[in-house]
Amino acid sequence: MIQESEAEPAAESAAAAMGKLTEGQVMAKAHSSDLENVKKLNCWCGELTDVSIFRQMPNIEVINVSVNSITTLEDFAHCPNLAELYIRKNCIGDLAEIWYLRNLRKLRVLWLADNPCAAGDHYRLTVLRMLPNLQKLDNVLVTNDEVNRAMEHGLDLAPPIASLRWQANGHIAKDKDMRDSSVEISLDETNRYVTFPSKIREELGLKPLPVDKLSPAKHRTGSSKGRNANILTAVLTLIKELDQDTLEVVANACKDRLESL
Repeated sequence: MIQESEAEPAAESAAAAMGKLTEGQVMAKAHSSDLENVKKLNCWCGELTDVSIFRQMPNIEVINVSVNSITTLEDFAHCPNLAELYIRKNCIGDLAEIWYLRNLRKLRVLWLADNPCAAGDHYRLTVLRMLPNLQKLDNVLVTNDEVNRAMEHGLDLAPPIASLRWQANGHIAKDKDMRDSSVEISLDETNRYVTFPSKIREELGLKPLPVDKLSPAKHRTGSSKGRNANILTAVLTLIKELDQDTLEVVANACKDRLESL
């Protein structure tokens, strides 16, 4: 664990004045000549906004970037060996950003407090629902009972819109000929899929689905409704960015998928 005091340093790092963490700065701080050899890095209070350099650091285990101006957790998704992430007092506004950490199997410590996303009533339970392997969250130990409560009461968040855009663009680029396949946006490894509501069917000229087929879940909860609403908003946003050819691909794929339900 990298220790940090509560007192603000008189003058931390002038090297990150431009807001981007660079390879040279990492080398100097870690006393290393190779990014892949860096295991721990402390960049606390450096006025950082861009930490994409972590995408080139697969072996990093402990990161402290607290008291900066970071707005996304996406860059840390490329650190499979990450065990401890200290990112308190930054600018993470959307709690859905924790979706990027879901595949970090070794992550045990997360300090996300004092970010805008940590202000909600269901914040802690939602984080633990998404990241049940955490042992400490915001410097407070996680108990088994708390994880169990999180599975019941934590919000089931949709991926951030930026991630959906990346998945959609990549999927269309790979499979230009998708007319005979179904469109499924995977939310996690348990194969949960997006189901388009009756409004979308009407726009495609299809008959409405029976009520019992609108959702594959056995029990429709408030959190799942909120999740589907967020996903629908993201999907409709992505549709506006597509050209005529790709819209036809998506429309045909949607028809095939909806008719198969």
